[in-house]
Amino acid sequence: MLTEEGRAEGRVAGRPAPLGEYSRSRADVPPMTVAAWLAATLLRWRTTAVVAAAVLLLAALAVVIVPPAYRSKASFVANGTGGLKLPGSLSGLGGTGGLVGLASQLGVTPGADPSESPAFYEQLIRSRELLTRLVDSKFADPRTEAPADSAKLVDLLKVREKDPRRRTEVAIKKASRAIKVEVDLKTNLVRLSVDAQWPELSAAVANRVVDLVNAFNLEQRLTRARAKREFVQGRLDDAQRELSGAEWRLRDFYEVNRQWRTSPNLTFTEGQLRRQVDLASDMYLSLRREFESARISEVNETPVVTVVDSAVAPRKAQWPQYPLVFVTACLVGVILGTLAAAIAALRADWARRHPEDASELRRARRQVARELRDSLPGHGTARRASPEAEIL
Repeated sequence: MLTEEGRAEGRVAGRPAPLGEYSRSRADVPPMTVAAWLAATLLRWRTTAVVAAAVLLLAALAVVIVPPAYRSKASFVANGTGGLKLPGSLSGLGGTGGLVGLASQLGVTPGADPSESPAFYEQLIRSRELLTRLVDSKFADPRTEAPADSAKLVDLLKVREKDPRRRTEVAIKKASRAIKVEVDLKTNLVRLSVDAQWPELSAAVANRVVDLVNAFNLEQRLTRARAKREFVQGRLDDAQRELSGAEWRLRDFYEVNRQWRTSPNLTFTEGQLRRQVDLASDMYLSLRREFESARISEVNETPVVTVVDSAVAPRKAQWPQYPLVFVTACLVGVILGTLAAAIAALRADWARRHPEDASELRRARRQVARELRDSLPGHGTARRASPEAEIL
């Protein structure tokens, strides 16, 4: 058995101390300070450099593999169908002007149709109906040099699905991610941007979106005004037939009864027939004016999309931006490398203070690696086929 002097001499001479003494000396090691941690992190500068280089390599691969993206922008103004409409309860108030001014500053038009607001057009552009029409639209094929070649957007988006419905669904998701919409409630301005792999395609898609919005106004928003005009036109035709019938009855009366003024009964009958003609005439004239008003409203009540900026094919790609990619990759690489070095320093300090636990962890890690390696196809068979290798 070694005495305290023997153990001390062994330590002085460089001989290892017994396990109990080793454990006690490790347990007495004080925890790492912040300064020591920072120093250990700085000494692991190679780890930081390796991680930063790996991030730069990944960024370079992303620049090479990911196709370029070109962004085209377009904007339009949604013009309303009418002027300011206020509820009757507010029309008599003296402070209506102040309320109207406050609402206008907040981007709200009192009494206006909500379906004419810029927010409605934002939702319309994102709707499935419009996006379905968009992906089914044909554009000049940028993959070929022939200007007459065209292809549907669903094909240009490189959707690999075989099911037509699934292809359309995936294409709609891709188109929705590529289209960005911004609205300005004060000026009713709607801005949209489209990202695509080719500059000409991005501009064509942006302009097509504006055309589809305008087509929605022409096709869908005319339904109410057209229904009103058709109803008034039907009543006008009925009124015209009633007026013609009343006029023919009065004419027949005059032809049969030439001396109607001398007979009280005939005079009364003539008055009835004349009143019928007058009523039918008034009804016909009223409906005629209403019909002309409906025809004018059918055009005036259709919201008009005024294009402010048409999309133009950009000359510079939105992605990749090489200076931004390089600076970002360097920044992220240094941060991740420093973090990895700091974690390595903490791990080394923990292993220094808990050698038994660290040794057990290393053994478990080696065992898991060996089991995973043996589970690979062909590796276990090779080991079983050569038992001598296991002995060696």
